[in-house]
Amino acid sequence: VRGDGEGGGESEGEQAAASATASSVRPGHIYFVATPIGNYDDITLRALRVLRDVDMIAAEDTRRTGLLLAHHGLGGKKFVSHHEHNWRASAPELVRRARDEGLSIALVSDAGTPGISDPGAQLAMACVTAGVPCVPLPGACAAVSALSVSGQSGLEWVFFGFLSQQGAERKRQLARVAGETRAAVLYEAPHRLLSTLRGIVDADAAAAAPAPPTAGARRVLCARELTKVYEELFRGTIDGALAHYGEDGQGVLRGEFTLVLLPDESRQARDAANAVEDRGDTVLALLEAQAGAGALLSAAVRDVCAATGAPKREVYNAALAIWAKI
Repeated sequence: VRGDGEGGGESEGEQAAASATASSVRPGHIYFVATPIGNYDDITLRALRVLRDVDMIAAEDTRRTGLLLAHHGLGGKKFVSHHEHNWRASAPELVRRARDEGLSIALVSDAGTPGISDPGAQLAMACVTAGVPCVPLPGACAAVSALSVSGQSGLEWVFFGFLSQQGAERKRQLARVAGETRAAVLYEAPHRLLSTLRGIVDADAAAAAPAPPTAGARRVLCARELTKVYEELFRGTIDGALAHYGEDGQGVLRGEFTLVLLPDESRQARDAANAVEDRGDTVLALLEAQAGAGALLSAAVRDVCAATGAPKREVYNAALAIWAKI
């Protein structure tokens, strides 16, 4: 994932027209509406207008969504359920009702943005297949909220969501997280937090040998209960987090966690050094092959630079040493 750009270029009149159009609910459209991740007030005005005006709301949990709407004075809405256990039946039915009956439908998850570690992706694909317009309404997302206060300054980050609970698949995913040198964001339940952190350290140790493991010293933000009353942000290393949330630590294992692993600078430096070394070996092998074939030094340098991307001076100096022996 790369950092999002904030485009411009529209005139104020065009922006106002777009805003007016975007606020209107259209027949036969399905709206993917982001809802608060904790604080009921973290919802956009446009989302409230859409939830007020649509014919039907498809909710992951109709009770929780009903409480959100009641908080904002929006009662009497028609609900249907759409969640991970019934999407195979509900997705085609929602598409059919939008396409054939012209209903406007809003999709909401329990919290956050539909389709981001929540039901919604399958419905979006069903809309695309059937030609039903699906409209995204941006808003709350725990991953982005945590990342914004993590101190991550790079453009790239990777989102893992919730890791699998199954043994072999979970082990494979932990290895992917441990091996990711860019910033990594994942969600975790409180009763699995320590297991996940230890798993990242263990996976890194297994993959790093014989080089020293670096995961325990990797910086991490553990964001607990984001936007809620007992929100907590722990900043430190993975080893520090294990101590903080361990048996003798001060951390509270309650509520959902969003973890941001900052870039692994030690591994990035090691990987960069290994890449340079590997490139040097490749340059030498190609130059020796060219020399053995009787190529001119200048032509060999040109071809090897093109093939490896190595700096010309580096290749030229290596070629001089080889051609001097011919």
